[in-house]
Amino acid sequence: MASSNRQQYIPVSRTQVKSRLFQSGMVPDDILPGLEKVSNMMEAIWHHSMHSELEHLKSLYEDMDPDQIRTPDTGNSEPFLEILDETLQNGNWEEISQDELNEALAGEDVFPISLDVRFDELATLRLYKLGELTVPDVRTSWFGLKKQEVTIESFDRVIQILEFHEEKWFRDKKRMKHYPGENATGLHLRLFKTVPKLDLETIFPNTTPMMRYIDKIKIGAPLIGGLVTLGLKFGPVLFGAESGDTSMAVIGGLSTALGTYVLKSYLSYQKTRERYLAQVSKDLYFKGQANNAAVLNMIVDLAEEQEVKEALLAYTFLQTSNDKQYNQESLDDEIEDWLRENFGFDVDFEVDDALGKLEEMRLLFKESDGHLSVTPIDEALSILDDYWDNIYDY
Repeated sequence: MASSNRQQYIPVSRTQVKSRLFQSGMVPDDILPGLEKVSNMMEAIWHHSMHSELEHLKSLYEDMDPDQIRTPDTGNSEPFLEILDETLQNGNWEEISQDELNEALAGEDVFPISLDVRFDELATLRLYKLGELTVPDVRTSWFGLKKQEVTIESFDRVIQILEFHEEKWFRDKKRMKHYPGENATGLHLRLFKTVPKLDLETIFPNTTPMMRYIDKIKIGAPLIGGLVTLGLKFGPVLFGAESGDTSMAVIGGLSTALGTYVLKSYLSYQKTRERYLAQVSKDLYFKGQANNAAVLNMIVDLAEEQEVKEALLAYTFLQTSNDKQYNQESLDDEIEDWLRENFGFDVDFEVDDALGKLEEMRLLFKESDGHLSVTPIDEALSILDDYWDNIYDY
């Protein structure tokens, strides 16, 4: 059943799904070899179809690719972005909402430092997510003496699409110090894995570290409190009043102690800042999976995986239904229960999309009462073989 709180992405590989389907005993031995052949034919057909889509995307992206020898030209990026968006949706990617982005900017998870993203420098920005997961982590406090196990809510995959304004924009805004240079021209594609939701801003290239409120309080509160105390207690002395037992040496000592504390707090913040910026850089190195044209290869490969998994699951369940008579809703529930029991994931299975694929390949029958069935395996193999033979009809 559809649910906005569950992901449609099936976060296990096609190989794992096939292995569990074919080795779990749910497929009778007499049809298993034929079903494996149906699976192989489906994979071959979708691989060819997705390869054609990949080549089309590459041809559209070629002129705006930052990695090309010539100067990239992004003047006609909209057709590419529209087709890319459709491909991403077919692969169960979802665009990251403004609310999710705002939450990331306001919060922190792994990195206790605030980063200011200069969004106005970007002429184009799109963010997509694929799947969500929780990652275990250990937090330390009290100088490393206390450890606490926590879980971090993360996006399984994130795609970032961005384009900077031209040099003239930075010059007109008098912000040339932030101009990323000619190497930043073009439409940049980035693919990351396991990105903490509240640290989403760390994947942006144009950020400025900002002092958090807690750090400002650590530094500012003692300074203000100390200055107020000095002003109230020793202000009259500074303006010529009788000092009594108070000496200028005492005032100097307290001032020095206060200044030392503030300096120590600031240096501690700077050390924390440098340590976590180094950690961000290291983290991005290992989380970055692909750049620019290479991202297209991975997008299409992941989309192909999803298409085949969905179609194969629907066909297998309908083929092995025996006495069960599935309609669309009951088939959806059955596959979702199977995924939950076998892999532990609560997935919102796209049953309408899966059935649409089978219907397009003439493998599905829909009865007037809503009951579903698929063609027998021998007939399905003949249909798929004919489909393959006629891909190129010269």
